[in-house]
Amino acid sequence: MPKRVRGLPSLARIIGSRIVGFALLAMTVQVAVVLADYYFDDPKLASLMIEGETAALVKGMSVGPNGPTYAVPRGMKRYQGSNGDYFTRLRTPEGRVVFSNCDASCALRLLPQEVNPPDLWSRLLRRGKPIAVAGGQSFDVHGAKIFVEVAVLDDHERVMWHVLGRELGDHLAVPMSIMLVFVLGGILLSVKLALRPVERAASQAEHIDPLDPSQTIEIAGMPREVANLGAAVNRMLVRINALMQAQRVYTTAIAHEIRTPLAMVKLELGNIEHPRARKIEQDLDALTHFVAQITDLGRLEGADRSTFRSIDLAALSRAVVSDVAPWVYDHKDTIAFEDAGAATVEGHPSLIENAVRNLIENAIRHTPGRTAIEVTAGPGPRVSVSDDAGLLRQEPDPGMHCDGVPDPSGIGLEIVRRIMKLHRGTLEMSVERGSRTTMELAFATDTDREG
Repeated sequence: MPKRVRGLPSLARIIGSRIVGFALLAMTVQVAVVLADYYFDDPKLASLMIEGETAALVKGMSVGPNGPTYAVPRGMKRYQGSNGDYFTRLRTPEGRVVFSNCDASCALRLLPQEVNPPDLWSRLLRRGKPIAVAGGQSFDVHGAKIFVEVAVLDDHERVMWHVLGRELGDHLAVPMSIMLVFVLGGILLSVKLALRPVERAASQAEHIDPLDPSQTIEIAGMPREVANLGAAVNRMLVRINALMQAQRVYTTAIAHEIRTPLAMVKLELGNIEHPRARKIEQDLDALTHFVAQITDLGRLEGADRSTFRSIDLAALSRAVVSDVAPWVYDHKDTIAFEDAGAATVEGHPSLIENAVRNLIENAIRHTPGRTAIEVTAGPGPRVSVSDDAGLLRQEPDPGMHCDGVPDPSGIGLEIVRRIMKLHRGTLEMSVERGSRTTMELAFATDTDREG
């Protein structure tokens, strides 16, 4: 599972917020244009007011056995009673009045009662805002034709603005909102589908091992712009591997150049019969070992996981103990091996052998004589090297004695740590002073690798 970057907005969120912002801006501009068009067109506005008011008023109409009856609907109380500003009259085509709050002034503005009115009519009584308007519209109520007439002389209840708002909502805001939902949903879905290869590449990049040249980012199915980035990362991984290979060649050459003169110096010292020559030989042996450790450390920098294979930790540890046993006995120490149920791990056999050997040599070089050393393989993916000296082997300056003479102990432990890091494991140390010192190689499990 790749680590998530916190605190940064997602691409879908950025695109979505910008689409919503531009859509709201477009809607605002369009509302302003449409509102201005309706607002300054008084005849159109008058017709809309008549349509809206009559359609609301006719909802109070009902037809029973005794003929049509009427009650002013809720929200239209301005037409209940005669207030001199809002008038209405509901009648049949024959002229029978079902409901009316008209006075004499209202009758002068509406069509004569005996006239069979058209289905819809309106006329301006006064221009300017608020406008004064009169008109009517016919409706079919349960099979009976009813003509609703209204006159608005002083629009103090802002009927005009209610009509404008309703028109904008019905013919502009609702359709644009629906379109925005579908457009936004389609774009976000498209972005999500387009980013799936990118998320897959991010997951691959999280688990790419720079020490394994075969691992790269899969760019198939990516958008071209992102695929270019993935290809650049793959080229960078190739260059990293090339640098590691060059470093490996360089360290091998250095080892050859240094070991040859050291071997020649030691050969010449063997021809000198003097106690100081023997002391120099011992120091030369220590220096040769130190150079070998430095060479091993350099080679580790260029190592990769492409050559890993399945390793039986018990068999490998037993083989190392068999190889070093004569050298351990020459130093008057003892060594034993125990298989405590070791697991099989993926790794580089020679490097793990080197790690186990370094821990054994470290125990021999930094403990008094007649020390009992035990190598335990297991339980699980672990190998431990313990001794009964109970000393804490830690140098203040790894690789050097306090007097400046090279000491492989510090660099040896650093090599072991590097080997374990390459295998995604750790070197763990525990000390019971005066009783036991244990150095343990803990390899990663499958669960650890996935994490």
